Amino acid sequence: MTPGPTGGGQLLLAFPRIDPAQRPLIESGPYASAIAAMRRWRSWPDGQLAITGEAFAGKTRILNLWAAEAGAAIATGEALAQADMAEIASLSVSALAIDDVDLSANGAGLLSALNLCRDRRAPLLLAGRGPPGGWSAQPPDLCSRLRAMPVAEIGPPDDETLALRLEEECARRHLTLPAESIAYLSQRMERSWKAVGLVADQIEGTPGRGFTLRSARAVLAALGLNEP
Repeated sequence: MTPGPTGGGQLLLAFPRIDPAQRPLIESGPYASAIAAMRRWRSWPDGQLAITGEAFAGKTRILNLWAAEAGAAIATGEALAQADMAEIASLSVSALAIDDVDLSANGAGLLSALNLCRDRRAPLLLAGRGPPGGWSAQPPDLCSRLRAMPVAEIGPPDDETLALRLEEECARRHLTLPAESIAYLSQRMERSWKAVGLVADQIEGTPGRGFTLRSARAVLAALGLNEP
């Protein structure tokens, strides 16, 4: 429990946030094609797929969902960049999921992981921001293979999905907002995946907890968004 001044004598309680995996998966709108492609993993061309989307779009959750279904090991682009090539080549994996591939500063480790999966015919799922062809400049063989990889993209949020994600992020913070507050905020907030978390954080720290339209207006004002 973390008491703190709220200006109105309200006591804010800090609760552990709910794991996204415990919440229902949003499968509509910009998520539909990426989730459908992920679930067809047994028929991926060459057993590989790249999921792309902007930051906070939900790529990691889809990657973790696939890893649980396929029994895949999980690594990150940064970890592969720091790993020894012999260590990667000796890994015992039947499937591999690599998150934040675009953050890999050393493409040699990623190439070694791709070779490992190809040689063992192990399914491979990559996730990162932007087109895979731009994830790594070296070595050339890695660049060409990333450009040839099939891609499933999570696009920008539409109206319905933005509201669903805002409701989801509030629920993770143990907040239940009325439908009118969710609609009010989602229609006026910045239309990006990153903004969803920022708005939910602001709701969590706003007196009234976002349960009223007055509180929703206070959230927008605190974020520098003027009511139309």
